[in-house]
Amino acid sequence: MSAQPLESHRLTNQAAPRWLLNLILFISAAVQLSRIVQVQSTTGEVPFLSANDRSRWCTVAALALTGSYEIDDVLEIRDPKTRRRVWYTIDLVRHRGQDGQQHYYSSKPPLLPTLYTGVYLVVRAATGATLMKTPFVVVPIMLVIVNLLPLLGFWWLLARWLTRSDLDLWSAGVLTFFIAWGTYLSTFATTLNNHLPAAISVGISLWCIDRIAFQKDSRLRWFVLCGLTTSFGAANELPALSWVAAAGAVLFFISAKRTLCAYAPALLPVALAFFGTNYLAHQEFKPAYAHRNLGVKLCEAELAQPVQLTDLSAEPIVQALLSCGIECSEDSIIRPARREGVSELWDEANQQRFGLKFESGDASAKATLGIYQWGDWYDYPGSYWTEGRKQGVDRGEPDRGVYIFHSLIGHHGIFSLTPFWFVAWAGCFVLWRSRESANIFRDHRLLLAAAILATSVVAIGFYLARPLEDRNYGGVSSGFRWSFWLIPLWVWLAMHGMRAIRSGWGRRTVELLVVASVFSASFPWKNPWTSPWLMQYGEYLGWI
Repeated sequence: MSAQPLESHRLTNQAAPRWLLNLILFISAAVQLSRIVQVQSTTGEVPFLSANDRSRWCTVAALALTGSYEIDDVLEIRDPKTRRRVWYTIDLVRHRGQDGQQHYYSSKPPLLPTLYTGVYLVVRAATGATLMKTPFVVVPIMLVIVNLLPLLGFWWLLARWLTRSDLDLWSAGVLTFFIAWGTYLSTFATTLNNHLPAAISVGISLWCIDRIAFQKDSRLRWFVLCGLTTSFGAANELPALSWVAAAGAVLFFISAKRTLCAYAPALLPVALAFFGTNYLAHQEFKPAYAHRNLGVKLCEAELAQPVQLTDLSAEPIVQALLSCGIECSEDSIIRPARREGVSELWDEANQQRFGLKFESGDASAKATLGIYQWGDWYDYPGSYWTEGRKQGVDRGEPDRGVYIFHSLIGHHGIFSLTPFWFVAWAGCFVLWRSRESANIFRDHRLLLAAAILATSVVAIGFYLARPLEDRNYGGVSSGFRWSFWLIPLWVWLAMHGMRAIRSGWGRRTVELLVVASVFSASFPWKNPWTSPWLMQYGEYLGWI
C-alpha cells in the first residue's frame, strides 16, 4: 500500500521530458492556426477584428498601393454588396501632408506596419493574392508569418529554458500549459497588434541576459541581440523603455565594457528606424498619438474689445499671422475645437489649421489671443475622439482610485483575469530567501529580479497615472493589454515561484490559478477586441 505513493512521488519529481513540453506547444499551435484561418469581422466582409488592427491594415494597403502613409482612399473602400466602409477605423489622425492637403493617417507608429508591408509584398509576389481583392487569403498567411511563427519561436525558447532548469515534471508541465494557453499572447495571435511583437522581443532579450548571466556565455552577439530586442520592444510599447534601462543596468554590472561597446550601440538601429519611418509618414519625429493638444505658439493677436472665442472674427487673426510671415486666406473661418477654451482657425484655401486660445484665460479688454500650430491631430470633423462621441470605456474612468482597482484586481485586473501572476510575484520572495549573497550586485538572479520588479512598477505605474482621457483600460480589449509585454519577465519570476510549491494543497491551488487564467485568455476566442468576461458578467448583473 505504501509503495504506490512513493512511485507516484518519484514520477512527479523527475525532470520534464522535452517531448512532453513540445507536444503541449504543438497542440496549442495547431489550435491557434485554426483560429487564424477563421478570422473575420462581425459582419463577415473582411478578416479584420477591430478598429485597432484595421488601422494597421490600412497603412499596409496604402504603402503597398501608393508608397504613401496617407489612408484616405483606403478608408473609403466599400463592400460591393453591403456598401459598408469595411476598412474604416477610428484609430486615425488628420493633418496636412507633403502635398499641402489635409490627409488621414493611422494613429499607430508606422514602423511595424512598414515592416509588415515588406512581408505583404513578398506574399503578393509569391501568391498573386492581394489585400483588396482576396483579403481572406492574404490576411491568414500574414498572421501566420508575423504572429504565429514568432510566437512559436518564443514558445520554443521557453521550452528549452524549462528543460534545462531544475524544475520537476509537474512544475515544467504546468508552466508550459500556462504559457501556451493562459496568457493573452495566444489570445491576440489572430489580429495585428503591437503587444505580441513587443512581448516576444522582451522575451528574447531576457533569453540573452540568461545566456550572459547564468550560462556564462559573454560573447558580444548576445549583448548586441539584447540591445536590438529591448529597443524593438520599446518601439512597440513606450513604457518598455524602462526595460531598456533595466536590462542595460543588469548587463552593465556583469560587463560594463561589453554593455557600452555592444548593447548601447545596438539600441540605435531600431531608434533610427522608429523615428525615420515616423518622419516619412508625418514629416516630423513626434509620434502621431502624441499630437493631442495645442502645438507650438506662432504669434499673438491683441484684441481691442472684449469678445468670446465663439464670437471671434477671423480678420485680426489673419493679420497677426501675416505679420509673422504666415499667409492665411481672408475667407478663413473659426470653429470650436474639442478642447475646452480652444478654437480652431480653418483656412480651407491653404488647407491650414491654427489653434486659438486666450493667454489670460478670459476675454477681457485688450486680451491677448495666442495663435498656435494645430497640434491636436485627433480633432477633425466627424472624429470619434470628441466628448460627445466617445462611448463606453473610451470616455475614461473619472475616479483614479476606481481605475487603479479595476486595472489590478477588478474587471480589467491583471491579477483577477490572470491570477497565476500571484505565483510570479511569489518568485520574488523565493529569490530573496535563497539569495547567495547580501550584495544584490553579486547575485545575478536577485539583480535580474530587481530589474523586473522595477520595470513592472514603472510600466504599470505609468498607465495608472494617466489623465482622464487615457484611463480607458486600453479601450475595448479582453485584458489590460498595456501590460502584455511584461509577460516573459513575469514567467521568469514564476519559474522561481514554482520551486517553492511542494505541498499537495499548494499544487492544487496553482492548478486552479492556471485554469482561471486559461478561462480568461480563451473567453474572447473569436475576437480579442471584446470586453473581459469579468466586465461582461458585471454588466449583466448590474454591478458596472
